[in-house]
Amino acid sequence: MTMLRKACVVAFCAMGWALTAGAQKTEVYRSSQTRVVEPRMGVYTKPLIADLEVVKEIGKIKDEWHFTPEEVVALGNDEEGVRTRALYLSVDSHKVDVIVAASFDMESGSDGFRVTVTGYPARFVNWRTATEADNAWIHNEVLKPENDDKAIQAITQ
Repeated sequence: MTMLRKACVVAFCAMGWALTAGAQKTEVYRSSQTRVVEPRMGVYTKPLIADLEVVKEIGKIKDEWHFTPEEVVALGNDEEGVRTRALYLSVDSHKVDVIVAASFDMESGSDGFRVTVTGYPARFVNWRTATEADNAWIHNEVLKPENDDKAIQAITQ
């Protein structure tokens, strides 16, 4: 055998081994699945508590507010909007946070609405983060979101 023939035989053998090795090689596909729990971010705050203190120096108020027909229309043309505005004006005029036990006397006429707000001006004092003792009584509070018939608890355990 000549050298050229030996080289060709070796080359063919090498090609055969390469093809054989390639034929035996198989691709592996693997798939796994588990429960997917996406990480979520949120802001959690502890309830904030404040005491409500009636301002004794002011005493019981009786404020009268007058709204023109144009103002009544701008307030939604309903009693609730007029009452809310009158209550805000009383809170603002006395420089307090809320009017406790507010009651309203409303009278309408051709010149608009007359609203009398009666109640006790009060301020929020002693702001603090809720403690376990506060949570005990808040736990019993049931909230009913606006426009929703389903009641929810303020704090659940």
